[in-house]
Amino acid sequence: MADPESAPSPMIDEAAAVWAAAITARPVRTEPRTAAALRDEVVADLPAIDEAARRWTGLGLDLPATNVRVVGRLGWVRVNLAALRGSFDPLRARLGARRVPAARVLGAQLGAVLGLLSSKVLGQYVLPLGGPGGGQLVVVGPNVLDLGAEDGRLAADVRRTVLLHEVTHRLQFDATPWLGPHLRGLVERYLAATRIDAAALAEIAPRLPAALAEARATGETEPLLRTVLNDEQRRVVDEAQGLMTLLEGHGNTVMAEAAEGLVGDPEAVRRALARRHGDVTSKILTAVAGLEMKRRQYREGEGFVRAVVEAGGVATLNRAFTTPEHLPGRDEIADPAAWLARVG
Repeated sequence: MADPESAPSPMIDEAAAVWAAAITARPVRTEPRTAAALRDEVVADLPAIDEAARRWTGLGLDLPATNVRVVGRLGWVRVNLAALRGSFDPLRARLGARRVPAARVLGAQLGAVLGLLSSKVLGQYVLPLGGPGGGQLVVVGPNVLDLGAEDGRLAADVRRTVLLHEVTHRLQFDATPWLGPHLRGLVERYLAATRIDAAALAEIAPRLPAALAEARATGETEPLLRTVLNDEQRRVVDEAQGLMTLLEGHGNTVMAEAAEGLVGDPEAVRRALARRHGDVTSKILTAVAGLEMKRRQYREGEGFVRAVVEAGGVATLNRAFTTPEHLPGRDEIADPAAWLARVG
């Protein structure tokens, strides 16, 4: 049996992360009876949502039923921290003796961001990025309950729509055995190419002011990425953005197209979800967590998915999930015809 004392220390100090998250998350206490009622409603909704997602996508028809957990805000933070265990290990050797203080700093920074996000997220399919294994679908109970005050009767439809999107992510990964390892490989390649020495900072520092000015002027993160990333990291980011744009656009399309019989007024739900992106907190989160990139992924990815489905049907779209070589590149997301020509 391995000696616990000799086990390598974690690259993320989870205690520091949870401490920081507790400060920024605004945890709320939910009456046990209210929490139990919400769990019952979510669990009751899930089978029909699961079936609708499979029927429209054609993915995962033989998979076991989707399961869901309802968690609090700090519970959501802990689920995401667990999913990140091992993902930063490529940096271990290069940090050397600095590993322990670095883990503390990284944990505090990551926890603060996750804490902020935890007050906004309604549901998420969380995939382990640091090692093998399936993901889990979670619903953030306090945020879903807040919908009742914000959207009244529409709240249940918003909840079902979000679940439909996240169940689609579950089907994408669980029906495509290579997709999770492929995404983890992108993370490993990115970190393996990361430079954390003083010389790297000295090279970047003179270019940062102009890049920041351009980013503020355009509202885009691209100028910063060009400045702080090396060539290999930029290649990985391009691949990752193509993949994530496909996945998010696919989820958004299913959310709209497979909602019949589940959601009374899909257009009103879309407006309600858009409002959640327009408040001050969301603008802060956009700055600290790159959420504008994710919103753009929804729009561009949905355009790609709809164009491909219109041209060749869902079966043609599902060619993207047959092999990593069939994933659309970042340029192909904007040019679905080029992707269709390449994959036949």
